[in-house]
Amino acid sequence: MSSWRRQALIEAPVGTVWELVGDPKRHPEWFPMVLEVSGLGAIEVDATYRQVTRGVGGKMETTFAIEEIEEMRRIAMRCTDTGTYTRWWLTEARGATFADIEMGFEPNSLLVRVVDATVGKRYCRRWTEQALDGLNEAIAEEHARHPTPGSDS
Repeated sequence: MSSWRRQALIEAPVGTVWELVGDPKRHPEWFPMVLEVSGLGAIEVDATYRQVTRGVGGKMETTFAIEEIEEMRRIAMRCTDTGTYTRWWLTEARGATFADIEMGFEPNSLLVRVVDATVGKRYCRRWTEQALDGLNEAIAEEHARHPTPGSDS
């Protein structure tokens, strides 16, 4: 079972980061390979939703479940079809956000076990880095569209 954990300082208030991370419906705006999210009502523990992801073999539709959530602090989601998961812990850090991110595999099929055994750690590391890059880009774009009063933008 591979995983990758990374901490990062994101130059945006925790509320701004939470709007993107804490709402799976906004994941297509920044999360690597996520194309579409549907079927999510209230964002709460045990809520499920469908996610369309771009993969090596084309598009794949899977079901995700929210396993943990604490408003503006943490969210954990798991793909019930593959066993991949992502966990985000957010902390306010003097106007910025300290993020602790974990992404990994807990394979529930032979195919995912093979992927995990062969490229799992490298995949999780790249997935985490791409997620942080996408999140930072989405925040920069949001800031460019709606600059904070008194900022240099």
